[in-house]
Amino acid sequence: MDSVEKFALNSGAHGPSLLWGLAIFGFALIASFYFFSLDLAPTLFFELSLCAVATVILLLYPEFALALYVVVGDVKGDERIASLGFLDLTLLLGAILLAGIALNLLHRKRVLPMPPVFFLYIVLAALMTASLSYTPVFDAGLEKAGRFLTVTGIVIVAPFFVFDTPGAMKRFLTGYAAATFAICAYSLTRLGSSGRLVTPSNFTIGLGHIACASILLMWLGLMPGLPFAKRLLVYPILAVPVVALIGSGSRGPLIATALALLVSLFFYCRFLIDAVCLGVLGFLALPFMRIPEASLSYLGSLIHSSNAGTLLSFRGELMDSAWKLLEQHPLIGAGIQGYRYYSPNAGLYNWPHNIFIEIACELGIPAALIVCAIFGSALREALRQLKDKLSPYATLSRVAAALLFVGIVNATNTGDINSDRSTWLFVSLVFVVRGFRIQPRESANFAAVPARPLAV
Repeated sequence: MDSVEKFALNSGAHGPSLLWGLAIFGFALIASFYFFSLDLAPTLFFELSLCAVATVILLLYPEFALALYVVVGDVKGDERIASLGFLDLTLLLGAILLAGIALNLLHRKRVLPMPPVFFLYIVLAALMTASLSYTPVFDAGLEKAGRFLTVTGIVIVAPFFVFDTPGAMKRFLTGYAAATFAICAYSLTRLGSSGRLVTPSNFTIGLGHIACASILLMWLGLMPGLPFAKRLLVYPILAVPVVALIGSGSRGPLIATALALLVSLFFYCRFLIDAVCLGVLGFLALPFMRIPEASLSYLGSLIHSSNAGTLLSFRGELMDSAWKLLEQHPLIGAGIQGYRYYSPNAGLYNWPHNIFIEIACELGIPAALIVCAIFGSALREALRQLKDKLSPYATLSRVAAALLFVGIVNATNTGDINSDRSTWLFVSLVFVVRGFRIQPRESANFAAVPARPLAV
């Protein structure tokens, strides 16, 4: 058999791999000739090489791309980051994420089943589309509906295509924890200033959400598998998002974090010692943290407010406007993005700071019931998983349930349907864990005990 016949046989046996190898080699060859033919500065060539390596990693591990996609809105507003390229980072990461999903499908990786309740998203999308016929400004309504169906919709469906194994979800949570921790660490550079701590995009409430997620990922994902002596070493790391949360002055995330930590004591009784130690250390260290007075004063309103109206402040007025709009259009709403043009506060805010009320006043009560059914189904599934203490995925279930809880709290007091993509992602994570539970376990090494940490 000559060399030509051997090559033909090998090509037939390893056709897809060979084609991918030739394609990558050809691309690398063309890119090399192109870059070396240009008069590039060494630093620019290094940056391009680093970007190319990062892109390849994100394509091979789209779970990391999804982790960055969730937090990119809190980062890309920084002028230094915005000046790095001409492409919008949200769209760039979204394209990389979709390409990574396509590669997963080409490699025939498992796609987790979506729950039947997710078909309600199709009904919700249909109601959004129908409302374009009567929304007060068609272009604005089209932009909002389009963003939900594309930019926001990615985080709803991507987890079922990306997390083919529990290990992939663990890598996502690890990447998400690293990204949130980095943002919290960045915010601490403003300690001692007069204003509240913010994300690189200058968001205070966004920092509260980020810090809340970072705390829960470490508390429920990392610490359960560590003995007390090693948990002590985690305290300085955990202090970073805790200080960031307090410094942001975000009341909703602070309440959600406190309640989630309190409930976690029912699953990890030994954490009671940690809670007491952290509380004492935090009380002693607080005067030396130089947390802005504005943050402490805003958090103090939780105690000093005499009634709910005073506590909600401007949010109460925004929600009142939404309720009045809902009373005028109870069945079909005012149209997608209609609140922005009918609210007397439209010059300042374009949303009522409550996702459920926002959907009700713009799309009608039936649409709000659809969203409540989706969130309610996710909450019921989370409670069902928490009852199973012997599940090999108990740690993932507890992390997903905690994130779902804080997502629901965030949905009721801030943001609109497109501004807080993590809330929709957290709904999907609960059903991803459900997919692991109903499918044959592929890795016998994962989560041998319920309290195994998530750190990879």
